[in-house]
Amino acid sequence: MKEYLFVFGRNKKLSLLEIVSYLIKKEFKYSIIKITDDFADVLIDNFDAKESIKELGGIIKIGEEFDLNKIIITKNRINYGINFFHKDEEILDELKNLFRKEKVKAIMKRPRNSFLFMPKESRKLDIELVVLKKRIFNVAVNSNPSEFKLRDEKRPYFDRLKVTSLRLAKILINLSQARENEVLLDPFCGAGSILQEALLMGINTIGLDNDKKSYEGCLKNLEWVKEKYRLNKEYKIYFLDNKNIDKAIKEADAVVTEPYFGPFFNKIPKYEDVVKIIKEVEEIYYNLFLKLKKIVKKNRIIVFPVPVYKTSKGKVTLDFEKIIKKTGFEIYSPVPNIEVPINYSLKGSIVSRRIYLLKNT
Repeated sequence: MKEYLFVFGRNKKLSLLEIVSYLIKKEFKYSIIKITDDFADVLIDNFDAKESIKELGGIIKIGEEFDLNKIIITKNRINYGINFFHKDEEILDELKNLFRKEKVKAIMKRPRNSFLFMPKESRKLDIELVVLKKRIFNVAVNSNPSEFKLRDEKRPYFDRLKVTSLRLAKILINLSQARENEVLLDPFCGAGSILQEALLMGINTIGLDNDKKSYEGCLKNLEWVKEKYRLNKEYKIYFLDNKNIDKAIKEADAVVTEPYFGPFFNKIPKYEDVVKIIKEVEEIYYNLFLKLKKIVKKNRIIVFPVPVYKTSKGKVTLDFEKIIKKTGFEIYSPVPNIEVPINYSLKGSIVSRRIYLLKNT
């Protein structure tokens, strides 16, 4: 087994849950050495960091255990950078002595705004290392935000009010532990962000939407991504209200969705208006989960974000756990000391999320 360091993105708990869920679904043999607010140090057997980063949404970079004496330098002038989780002058001196010995002009770069190099900065480095107390990791791969941006902007249909970020879509899919060739269901598919990222992971998909424009746009997006990336996975999209979901779908291995949160808000709404919306949303969710009880395979996972609204009287959310209990699902966490749901919000947003992982027991 080899030691790897996974550096977390903005939402640390969500990143940790994602990497553990990913290792479980891929059936890697692994052992967690250490978890902090910034990284997970994990022993893994037969792991390919460069391939895995393409499927992970919440990991900034992956480092591999490294011996400085085995460093390979092919140029006489290099830029190098170090991500310091622990400052270690001895390692710095050792690295400088190595460069002198190899007669290399090495310029040490520093990250712009923190102790970590962001992916854009990393691309300018010839060597990038991570230092933990007396230990060094070589950064094998960084995430590539431009790839997400390209896929987001080039697809035929985009509606900013109904779209899920592709990075978040990947995280949610990994949390579901849906495997290659299985079937993932999204009962509020919108523009199809979750479905297209699942297809790219080799997962067959089924989507529903009761909005004609979204339904047609989703079809165009999935046709586009399947052709562009030469995918051979199957997908089915239904123009259908999810209260009739069992008429079209009999079985699914996992459910991943960004459900209906109510109308879009340009400003903070009145408390009384949100209370009415919550009643509508609760009814939709309850009826859906009654259907999902029969559709989702036993002991498989549903990933379901629930809205939290800013109002004139503070934050308000629905009693989702009452719905869970009444419909026979259980809250699940792949990491015993991390409690679910996980709070997730974007700066300035009126509606944030509480992300639930549920098992059909």
